[in-house]
Formats: sequence, structure tokens, C-alpha cells
Amino acid sequence: MNLVSEIVENSKPIDVINEIDSITFKKDYINKQKPLLIKGFAKNWGATRKWSLDFFLNFEEDKDILLLDNNYIQDSHGFKKGSFKDYILKLKEAEKNNGTVKDYLTTLNIFHYFPELKEDLDFSFYEKHTKLNDVSAWIGPSGTISDFHADTANNVYAQIKGRKMFIICSPEFNKNMYPSNKHIYGAIACSVNINNFDHTRFPNFKNTVFNTIILEPGDVLFIPKKWWHYVQALDSSISVSNFGYTKKEMYTLILKERIFQSLHKRGYYKRNNCFCCEEKK
Repeated sequence: MNLVSEIVENSKPIDVINEIDSITFKKDYINKQKPLLIKGFAKNWGATRKWSLDFFLNFEEDKDILLLDNNYIQDSHGFKKGSFKDYILKLKEAEKNNGTVKDYLTTLNIFHYFPELKEDLDFSFYEKHTKLNDVSAWIGPSGTISDFHADTANNVYAQIKGRKMFIICSPEFNKNMYPSNKHIYGAIACSVNINNFDHTRFPNFKNTVFNTIILEPGDVLFIPKKWWHYVQALDSSISVSNFGYTKKEMYTLILKERIFQSLHKRGYYKRNNCFCCEEKK
């Protein structure tokens, strides 16, 4: 059973504003761990004005990348190596000919690959309250899905091209989300697949209160840490996520996660019980 339409129909709204300053953002949203949609906040960013598939194809240098060969998290079969420009060409051809591309370019460390693009983004209203920021790009075709998961860090997510649908819910519904015991770096995965829902296995899932948000180019969404979220691309899209960490989190949360990740890679923690065992093969 596909639950997406039912969840969307019964979803509750979140706060929506057009402008915000860093002080208000911290006081009313970071401190209260409350989600927020800032409509059109990034519409004048260089990224929103310039970035496109053609923009990326005009780069002089190509880069080797890792592509996910299916939907992010539950149906993933791992990562495979590819060429950045070849992938962008596939997306462009699919757009032109109404074709299909299954691969998804996720969590690309875009500043590492293309440091000149730093000037095209402005997360300063958020970064005034963080000491470390992990900025990643998400580039993929229409229909890509990131199944429900909860990140351990606050995330400010900017939509650059195309539209994406987010379905989110508060950590107060953790038990209803049936957290997976599989290892995933920086997050907790949900065992429920809402595109193929099994009521017998997850009888309490429908008792959860969800919020649905449609992101358009220039929109910015704040997803507080530990909030569950499902993401579906409605168009071929380009997005940027910014996971921010305070000084305290740098020496507690990040250190802890890196230790567990290191133990996992060495086979001492949740060996073969993860979403990453095929990564980089």
C-alpha cells in the first residue's frame, strides 16, 4: 500500500515566513527545535540564479563522483563510481526526452569539488550560531526518494532548482516511526516504507502527526535535529543541505559518531548491519 497521498492529505502546516534575522532564527526555531519554511529566502542567491545542468556542464574540469544506484536509504544498493559531467548529461537527456535516470548524486561535498561555488550560497543567518558546517549538494532526476530518517544535526535545506516534497514529523513520535537498528552515519533510519506500507508490521505508524512542505526554487527549510523526514523530488532538482554543529557538538556528537563509524568500518560495530556496506566498492 502506498501511503504518500494519505499522509499528505492529513498533514498539518508548519510556520511559513518570507524573511528572518539570525537572532530570531535562533530564539524561535533553533532553541525551540521548531521547523520553519522561509519562502523565497534564497531566490537572489547566486546558486538559485545561475545553477543549472548547463551551468555544471560548462565547468572546465570533470570530477569523479559516487552515485547512489537507487532510492536513498531503504532501497539503496550502494554507491558506484561515475563522472560528474556524464551524470549531468544523463539528467539533461532525461529531461529533454522524458527519460528515466535511476542514479542519484547525494551528499556531494560541493565546496571540495568546486570551491568557487561558495560565493553562490549565503547561510550566514544560520552559520552565526554554528562552529562547523557540513554543506552538501543533492542533484537528481524527478522521482528520487529519501526514505524516512532522522539526522542527528540541525539542517538548513535550500532548494535551488526544481521542486521537492518533504514529509516531516517530530521526535515525540519516535516509537511510531519504528527506528531501524541498522547503522547509518549521522542519522537513524526508519523501518517503514511508505511507498510499500505494511500495516501488520507497523500498526502504530498511522498514529503519527505529519507535516508536508513543497519546496520551490529559492525556498529554505529548517529541519531540527532528530526530526524524521521523507523527501521526494517532484522535478529534476538541485538542492543544498547545511548541517550545522555548535562547538559543544563538535567535541561530543561528531566525535562519538566518528568513533562508531570507524569501529563499523573495521567490523567491530554492527558489521554487515548497515546502509553503507556496499559504499565505494
